[in-house]
Amino acid sequence: MSPFDISIQEAQSFEGGFFRFTTIAGPIRLVRFSDSGRGANGRLGRFWLYGGEVAEILAAGPSGKHLVKEVSQRWAVCDDWGDKGLVWFMDVPRGQAVPACWGATKFQPKVSAAEQDRGGRATRRSYAGGSIQLVIPVTDTARNPDPWLGSLISGPLASDKLVTAADRYLAA
Repeated sequence: MSPFDISIQEAQSFEGGFFRFTTIAGPIRLVRFSDSGRGANGRLGRFWLYGGEVAEILAAGPSGKHLVKEVSQRWAVCDDWGDKGLVWFMDVPRGQAVPACWGATKFQPKVSAAEQDRGGRATRRSYAGGSIQLVIPVTDTARNPDPWLGSLISGPLASDKLVTAADRYLAA
């Protein structure tokens, strides 16, 4: 699979702007969190996480709020980018692969600079980042030259339900 285009904002989300293109071979489960207000549109996001790392967070026994805080911390997801109330799953089957761009997430302020510039909540605190994030070219299947990617996605599940059923939803 050949590399795909990533946006400037996507490139800047990686530590030091460093990222690489690769393919992720199945079987593997990838996970993404989206704002509960986005509903079904949350499945179209391009930022994905390894399900195994989310399972590690859950193995520590966190509550629903702790899971969201830990996801925000590890992947540096600003508070104003959504409540992370929905979870989506991408299951790549054995013998298949998806294109991806990967790298470590860079730190972000708890409230995005754009929101602070608009007069939103000001903060000097930040989320550390550092975990591996994946940018996968998922788009609306009507516009996607490869609608197969969209067919791999299931969900959503409420984030707090993931906490109580981690073994079922994140099993590799």
